Amino acid sequence: MGLKNELLRGVDLFSALDDTQLDVMAAMVIEKSFRKGEIILHEDDDSSQSLFIIAKGEVKVVLTAEDGREAILASLKEGEFFGEMSLLDGEPRSATVRAVEDSRLLTIRREEFLNVMRKQPDLSLTLLGEMSRRLRKSNRQISSLALMRVYGRVAATLLQLMEERGIRTKTKDGKSIIIVKDKPTQQFIADMSGTTRETVSRVLNFFQKKGYIVLDGKDLLILHEEELKT
Repeated sequence: MGLKNELLRGVDLFSALDDTQLDVMAAMVIEKSFRKGEIILHEDDDSSQSLFIIAKGEVKVVLTAEDGREAILASLKEGEFFGEMSLLDGEPRSATVRAVEDSRLLTIRREEFLNVMRKQPDLSLTLLGEMSRRLRKSNRQISSLALMRVYGRVAATLLQLMEERGIRTKTKDGKSIIIVKDKPTQQFIADMSGTTRETVSRVLNFFQKKGYIVLDGKDLLILHEEELKT
């Protein structure tokens, strides 16, 4: 199995395909590289309608307000994908995607992907399931920004990071904790929460004093998940 096949196999969207189907998909793939800070997709851009799969690196998906401030919708890493909405409906991009670090992406053009989907209905169902999951997450994030106080918004962001990156483990005394390795910066959390870095610093200190979390070097330890949900 070639390198492209292995990378595609590690993506949830393609994990159920057999070797022959993977060969078909891999033959469509075009590799592209982006430097840290480089914009991969522009919001409202209608010139690119490809699916992007992250082979290496990390990207962030953002919306830009009229005053230039950015709200981070998601942080995506190796094995994850984006661009699926324009892939299906052919409409302009709904958000901007920027490389957080030097990244290598695999792209599949819309026309070729749709041809495969017509022949592989299971792939269509898998893609729709993934889109539904992302829409639900976006709805939770929008509700959080609109309705919750700042402490609740920061807590919701920590819970989102826990879902995306968290590793569940147990301490020596048997207590369950979640470890988020390489925790994002306070500014990144602020952008996701719709607040300021100073406010995030204050809220994180409050959560630490309450014993909900521990900031351990580069890692974030969530000790009381339920407390962050209330």
